[in-house]
Amino acid sequence: MRTIIRFIALLAIMTFALAAQQKSDYAIVQRFQTMTKSIAKNIDQAKTVQECAEANTTINEVEKEFYDNKELINKANYPDGYDKTIEQLHGKLLIRQTDLGVIESQIVHISELEVKIRELSDQITILTNQNDTLMAQVQQLSQNVRKLSGDLFNSTTPIDSLHNMVVKLRQGLQERDALIFALTDSLFMQYDKNVGDMKDIEKQGLLGKIDRHGIIGNVKRSILDNIAFLETTQLKGSDLVTLVRQQKRFQSQWIGLAPNLTSLYLNGKSKKSEIGVVDSMLAIWGDKVDGAMWRSLNTLFKEKGFVVKEFKNGDEFVANFIVFLDEQIQNVNKETNDTRYEFFTKFYESLWQSDLYATWLPALTELRKISDTQKKDLEIKYERWHSSIMPGATWLTYILIVLGVLLVAIVGIWVFRMRPKTTQEE
Repeated sequence: MRTIIRFIALLAIMTFALAAQQKSDYAIVQRFQTMTKSIAKNIDQAKTVQECAEANTTINEVEKEFYDNKELINKANYPDGYDKTIEQLHGKLLIRQTDLGVIESQIVHISELEVKIRELSDQITILTNQNDTLMAQVQQLSQNVRKLSGDLFNSTTPIDSLHNMVVKLRQGLQERDALIFALTDSLFMQYDKNVGDMKDIEKQGLLGKIDRHGIIGNVKRSILDNIAFLETTQLKGSDLVTLVRQQKRFQSQWIGLAPNLTSLYLNGKSKKSEIGVVDSMLAIWGDKVDGAMWRSLNTLFKEKGFVVKEFKNGDEFVANFIVFLDEQIQNVNKETNDTRYEFFTKFYESLWQSDLYATWLPALTELRKISDTQKKDLEIKYERWHSSIMPGATWLTYILIVLGVLLVAIVGIWVFRMRPKTTQEE
């Protein structure tokens, strides 16, 4: 009895597996037929070299995708199986290219760009999914840190796993931003002309590709993700400066792209309004990252123990910092030279050398938050404070003096030892 039951069970499994395989084979054949019919239709409707190139790329992708199933398709679609269908599509495309007067070299060049476009689009999708997962993990871990320490994550938090996630997420966001604009550049390069010089049908084709690859949606998504990253991590110092640079770079690239999109969306009010939406979102991102930067710098002074009036922009930073330096130069608290020297040394070692001069001042100048002249004014004021503690001398002067004294002493000892011995000594 058990043997019969086992046999029936085995027969059921085999029947199910066979049915599943048949269903899978049918699905493969159906997909091949659907895709090739769609390609044939697109070839018939092609009116530009770009549409011909896109059809050529799609044919190559279908040929590659179904190559391992060619025998199955040949049997299912006899006599027009895999080989003959692919051959017919290439022939149909060649006839269409001839009708349109398309040169083969154009097809090759634009097809290569089309392959690149599809690869970039796939990479953006993959990175978006990876970044979403990382963002959720970082937000969860950051909440845990806040519960334990009362503060959100920053670059000094001694949690390796969280730190590594934040670094990876930041790199992922930056890479995705770069891919979006690389994809956009490749789309425009397929047409190899200014938007104003395009024919209406070319504009429509480019618009279709921009919408199909979700350029505007990806740009908006990147801005939102970067804002979420900024607010979740609350990075400080050089890490935050990196985020400011990223925002400025993104904004610059968008400024270069927006006029072309505006020209393409000239007759579409709803789509044209999307340009304004992105502009507003970029402005919000810029305000948030700038605000975080100034808060970080204000906090830096406080954490190091130096009282500088709070500032919210570059001009306030320079003005308030100069007030602090002037107070030290004028010695408004009438402190002794030893106290002033000790305070200056603390400022030099814990703030000026390690943070302000090395990172913040160059970054603020690069980002055009302060001018080169303002940066120079701060450096001059700093040197005056130094000189007010050590009048008429610099660090280099004192180092040279010490070295000179040591040199004289060494020479004196050498001369003393090398002098001729007197008769009495003999």
